[in-house]
Amino acid sequence: MASKSAKSIGRNNKQRGKVYERRVATTLGGKRNISNDQPHTDVETDDSVYEVKSTQTTTPTWLVKAFGQLGLAAKESKKKPGGVVKVYTKGQKARAFLITELELL
Repeated sequence: MASKSAKSIGRNNKQRGKVYERRVATTLGGKRNISNDQPHTDVETDDSVYEVKSTQTTTPTWLVKAFGQLGLAAKESKKKPGGVVKVYTKGQKARAFLITELELL
């Protein structure tokens, strides 16, 4: 059985997650899923679903630097920034993830 402090931490993390799910939903023009009918959907818009993960750690240095490079490249090329692609190469096959920054409302 979890200790009282562990339960409290879990409850606080769950509450923080709900707050950020609401903010992401507002930012994307969607809604937060509160239905148990779709337990794997945190936020949905008319045509997309999103899984929201929040953490209390700082943004990784590699990601801050990558977004700095992205900003410079966008300015130099006079194009809009598309995002940072992180490629993981260990395992059976390489996996690539597109990371874009949202201005949370």
